[in-house]
Amino acid sequence: MPVHKRRYRSGETVWYFDFNAPGSTRETRNRITESGFATKREAEDAEAKRRIEEQETHELAKAGGPIDAPLPKTLATLREEFFRQHAEEKLAPKTIERYREQAAYFDPELLKMAITEITPLHLGREWTRLLKSGGHHRRTKAPRPLSAKTVRNIAGVLSSVFGRAVRWGLVKANPVSDGEPPVPKKHKGIALTPAQQALVFQTATGPWCLPMFLEMSAATGARRGEVLALRWSDI
Repeated sequence: MPVHKRRYRSGETVWYFDFNAPGSTRETRNRITESGFATKREAEDAEAKRRIEEQETHELAKAGGPIDAPLPKTLATLREEFFRQHAEEKLAPKTIERYREQAAYFDPELLKMAITEITPLHLGREWTRLLKSGGHHRRTKAPRPLSAKTVRNIAGVLSSVFGRAVRWGLVKANPVSDGEPPVPKKHKGIALTPAQQALVFQTATGPWCLPMFLEMSAATGARRGEVLALRWSDI
């Protein structure tokens, strides 16, 4: 209980509150305390108010800026606000990494635009650009097309960014909803028969872990990267 009573030798009785500041750990514990309240109710009210103030201060410190900082006006500033205020607080590190990789494809001219001026037409042009020359070759850096699936993933990130802007009251609607991102073509999956799987297991040679890798892949249907990222705690 954060509220306590203290009795002095003089006979005077006062109430005080005492709690750990937000973000405190065993190694870096910061105590918030205040005394001199005549009643328990006064101490409880003061403690509740102070706790809210300390939590707000802690959240602002994590966000890296004051609460009255300028609101994002362009897509570039909205993108960074999205990562700072939402993604880094609520998403897994690997998800954030993937989001940042996809957000890096946004056209510089689109990033300069005011978020209130971006329309589905602008986004339709962006999807076309990405499909034709959104990527680049690693060696020559020459432009290359992106797949429809990649462009749709990029559109998904942009939709999340604008969706957060709607929640924040920065825009009235999400333009990605009517932006018609490309739809990837579905390919028929190819799977090995049980007999073929058994043959692969029997003929596998190489590292000691290869049979386990193959059996895990066959049992779960997971992708190579997903199987390689597994830990014993996942199993």
